Amino acid sequence: MTERRASRWSKILGVLLIAVGVVAIIVPFFAAQTMIRVMGWLLILAAIEQGVEAYQSRSEGGLFLKVFLAVLYAFVAFLLLGRPASGDAVAIVIIAMLFLLDGITEIALALRTRREGARSEWLFAGGAISFLFGAIILYTFPVNSLWIVGLLVGIRLIVKGIEQITSSLPRVKPGAGQPSDLSRAA
Repeated sequence: MTERRASRWSKILGVLLIAVGVVAIIVPFFAAQTMIRVMGWLLILAAIEQGVEAYQSRSEGGLFLKVFLAVLYAFVAFLLLGRPASGDAVAIVIIAMLFLLDGITEIALALRTRREGARSEWLFAGGAISFLFGAIILYTFPVNSLWIVGLLVGIRLIVKGIEQITSSLPRVKPGAGQPSDLSRAA
């Protein structure tokens, strides 16, 4: 797959994540079982997206952390889909823990890729948002948990979609497109 074609798919995945995030924000009061199943499938999509991202950017470093996130998303998705009747409380705690682990991992990945000169602002912001959302879910547990989870998952999917789109944009090297010192002097 060419880099241009891979970039196009990354943008499509990003737009899809944003669209699904908007839907999740609009209808946060899904019935508990439906919401758990939908989130499980969304996490499978996120695991696929993260795996694609890991493969596409393997030369940038941080491959282990990116693959770890893909496996983490898939693991939690299969837990949610395999045990939807075990109760909302367990699913909400699992989702909160996923947010916390996702936040820590993405912040670490952003710090690592920043040292290597890659764009990492959205990655860092997404990690910080995930960590904050995990803390909010645990703090409000169990009073407003289902409503909060629906809203925060929607917001996080939108941010993840933006991360995906910005990571697929061409990278501009610092100073590119600016006249050199010699051409300014002439």
